[in-house]
This record gives sequence, C-alpha cells and structure tokens, in this order.
Amino acid sequence: MSNSLHKTIIEQFAEAVSGHQINQLDSFLEVDVQKTTNSKIVYKNIQEAQDYYGKENSTQWKILEFIQDDPNGNTMQTRISHGDKTYKTSYTFSSAGKIHRIDTIIEQ
Repeated sequence: MSNSLHKTIIEQFAEAVSGHQINQLDSFLEVDVQKTTNSKIVYKNIQEAQDYYGKENSTQWKILEFIQDDPNGNTMQTRISHGDKTYKTSYTFSSAGKIHRIDTIIEQ
C-alpha cells in the first residue's frame, strides 16, 4: 500500500475523530484495533475505540507532520497536536489497508 494512501486514511481518521463521526471509525480501523499511549493500553477493539472517541472533547486533532520510516510500507509515523499536547504517533496498517495498531507517546 502506498504512503499517500496511508496519509489519506490517517487524515480521514483524524477528521472523523475531530468531527465526532464515531459511526465512521470502522472505515479506518480494524475490528481488533489496539491503541496505546505511553505503553498503556487505551482500547483493544473497535467498540472500545468508538466509546473512547465518543467521550473525547471537541478539541481538534491536528496533524503536524508525517514521517515515513518503514521501508516495508505498513507503518507511518506522525506528530499530532490535540488539546495542549503533542503526540508522536505510529500507525500500523493491516493487509486490508485499515489501521490495526496505534502507538502514541506524549512529547515533553
């Protein structure tokens, strides 16, 4: 899968989260998606992801930059601003092209 397609999926995912379009998350996330923040599990499946993002406040998610670091093409890193924090985020994609894993680290 191309880097540009990964970028598009991440951008659309961020727009859906920012717009509270929780019913669209299954377009971007695998059923068994997992997210960690600073190595702690935030959610482990699409239902937990929908619950998590449904409780988010109205702060916009802003992609600051894309960083491609995987020659095999199944992961992409970004820096994202949300609220008053910046996150370094790594997205791992499934063979179907959906996000399978999200690992975030809060930047100091």
